[in-house]
Order: sequence, then structure tokens, then C-alpha cells
Amino acid sequence: MTTHVETPSVQAATPAQSPTAMPSMTKRLRLLPSRRTSLVLTTQLVIIVGFLVLWEVAANQGWVNPLFVSKPSEVWSALTDYLTSEQMRSSMGATLIAVIQSFVIGSVAGVLIGCVLGTNPFLDRVFGPFLVPLNAVPRIALAPLFVAWFGLTGTSKVVMGVSIVFFLLVENSRSAVKGVDRDQMTMARVVGLNKRQLMTKVILPSAVPTIFAGLRLAITYAILGVIASEMIAAKNGLGQDIVRYSSEFQINYVFAVLIVLAALATVASVGSSRFERRLLRWQD
Repeated sequence: MTTHVETPSVQAATPAQSPTAMPSMTKRLRLLPSRRTSLVLTTQLVIIVGFLVLWEVAANQGWVNPLFVSKPSEVWSALTDYLTSEQMRSSMGATLIAVIQSFVIGSVAGVLIGCVLGTNPFLDRVFGPFLVPLNAVPRIALAPLFVAWFGLTGTSKVVMGVSIVFFLLVENSRSAVKGVDRDQMTMARVVGLNKRQLMTKVILPSAVPTIFAGLRLAITYAILGVIASEMIAAKNGLGQDIVRYSSEFQINYVFAVLIVLAALATVASVGSSRFERRLLRWQD
């Protein structure tokens, strides 16, 4: 005869959570990213200050030759003097105009042609092989040629910038369009979308994030192209200021112009990133 013995089930006791436990935990989790950001910013500030102090001490103690590397105190004086000068306003205006024109012309043409090549297999097979060798040509080697063609004018600087931005965005847009999900393309054709609807409702919405990443990079390359052209031959511009101050061994002013250029590139990059986030808010 078998006897069944029933044993009471034992449940693990869970501690009762107080009503304030969850809000407190949430608050602590929210504070973690801000603390990490503060730590990162503090570390970056310490690195910058330490570098500047070491640079100043090295120049004052004769560890490095101030004639070639200057020192932070002299660079600061040169920067304040340069920022308030008429030379800076004239050079900044000339460079900004060339950069904006280079970016607008190169980006519009590059995106349009890249999208056409990405959606047209025949044209892509015809012109695609030419893109690699043309893009591989160093643009700095073409600068003297542009000067010979267009002279010491703003046109030569703009053409130099366009030659960089255009090929960058052609390849970027072409790859973005060709990378659209094929299942989406097939489904769009099944439901009866024509070519214009396919471009506006499927291809562009999928390719826009990649294209904007290329545009953000193109702004920096437009600045680099214009500055390189100005350094080779130009009447005015920030690149020409660098060459002139270098030839006069005014290294502190060279660093001042470089700081202005770094600030210009940073503002352009941050501005394009914010514009991209606003425009692509529909993806969130």
C-alpha cells in the first residue's frame, strides 16, 4: 500500500518594495549619464590645460625653440589681435564665401548624379568605372592647374572645393541608393508605385541618413579644399594668411589662424549635426 504525503509548497519570500524605491532607482539611473559626461569633460579639460602648461614651461625653459613652436601666452596675444583686425574679417569673408559655394555646388551636383547612377544600372556600369581613378587623383596636384585656368580669383578656390565635395557625395549617394532594401523595392513595385513614387517614397527616405552623413563630412572637406587652394595661390583668405605668417616666422599668428579654422570647422560640423537631427526627427 502506497502512502502519498503532501508537502506544502514553499514560495520564496520577496521583500516588499517601498513606494519610493522605484522613483529613487530611476533618478539614480538618470544621473549616471550626466556624471559620466561630467567626468569626460573634466578629463578633457585636464588634458588640454596640462598640455598648455607643459608647452609654456618647455618654451620658457628652452626645451623647445619658441621661434618655431611659439608658446600659449604669445599665441593668445596673437589670437586676440588677429580676431580684432581688419585682415581677419577680410580673410574670413573670402574663405567663407568660397566654402559655401563649394559645398552647395558640389553637394547638389554630387547627390543628384549619385542618385541617378544608383537607380540606373546602365549608367552606373558606363560611368562607375571612371569614378575611382578620377577620385584617386590628389586634388592638391590640380590646384596649380585651376589657378592657370581661372587665375588668382575666387573661382579657382571654388572649383578646388567642388572637385572634392562632388566626388565624395557622388560615391556616398550612389552607395546609399544601391543599399536600399531589395524587399522594400520589390514590394513597392508589386503595389504599383511608378518610378517617381518609388524615388520619393522608398529610395530617398531609406538613403537620406547615409546621404546626410556624407554631407556632414563634405563640409569639412570643402573647408580643406578651399584652404589648400588659398595656400598655393590666392589674393586673400585664411590659407593665404597662414602662408604669409609662416614665411615671416610669426608662428604665434599661424597658430591663431589655425585656431580660427578649427573653430570654423567645429561650428560647421555641430550646425550640420543639429540640422540633420531636426530633419530626420520623423525616424524616431
